[in-house]
Amino acid sequence: MSMMTIKERSSQQFVDVFVVVFLLFVNSPPASSSGVKDAKIWCIEKERQTLLILKQGFVDDYSHLSSWGSEKEKADCCRWRGVHCSNRTGHVTMLGLGSLPIAIPLRGNISPSLVELQHLNYLDLSNNNFGGSRIPEFIGSLSNLRHLNLSYAGFGGTVPSQLGNLSKLQSLDLSPYGGMNVQNLEWLSHLSSLRHLNLQNVDLSNAKEWFQSVNKLPLLTSLRLGLCRLSKIVVPSYINFSTSLAILDLSGNGLTSSSFDWLFNFSSALIEVDLSNNRLQGVIPYAFGT
Repeated sequence: MSMMTIKERSSQQFVDVFVVVFLLFVNSPPASSSGVKDAKIWCIEKERQTLLILKQGFVDDYSHLSSWGSEKEKADCCRWRGVHCSNRTGHVTMLGLGSLPIAIPLRGNISPSLVELQHLNYLDLSNNNFGGSRIPEFIGSLSNLRHLNLSYAGFGGTVPSQLGNLSKLQSLDLSPYGGMNVQNLEWLSHLSSLRHLNLQNVDLSNAKEWFQSVNKLPLLTSLRLGLCRLSKIVVPSYINFSTSLAILDLSGNGLTSSSFDWLFNFSSALIEVDLSNNRLQGVIPYAFGT
């Protein structure tokens, strides 16, 4: 059996786009009616300096961050590319430096000054090239983060357990090109607000109790663990996410049919299932049609 899909793949993409558009709308400062020349400067100077330090660590070959600068006409950092501020406090709440063309990504290092942006609730550094370096442990100090996307950003090595400090996190995407691993997933169990988890292509072979850790996420809606070298699934007596999980991808893990008995017992909430490239045999269970 190569793949099982219950509905067309659209739910995850819709949720992601809706979240980003909503946050952009809520956090963008309003434009001045008198034009750019007289527009109110929302940027907090300390956070402006923090962003400039962050820029210094990047190698920006194609001037993606040309709007970031110390010049007078660039005084309002809330108008810089990828930066969005609260229209109530002026604090930087979103930093979206991802989704840049893969052929011309940002490179370099992420400065520890990032932790000064303690009001950040959204951080996207995806599709950049950080040269195989580890995900910085200090990202775990951004306690207000709700959405973190570090996918395909050239990170490698062991995922830091400090990410478990992000207790407000609702969406986490770490999917790499390869070369990233975890020693265990115990830290994941602290993210009780998590709804969307994507660790596709992260080596989880040492995380023997991965299912138990995931099972501590009661609000989980989307789980993507394709190509993760998963060990055999040991199912607890109660599955916390049985009524919330809508999207499941466990493809490419070489799991046998017996590993999925638990799935057939609560498939009513699922709208998308990908079990391709596993060692599945036999007849598709009737439960998938009900």
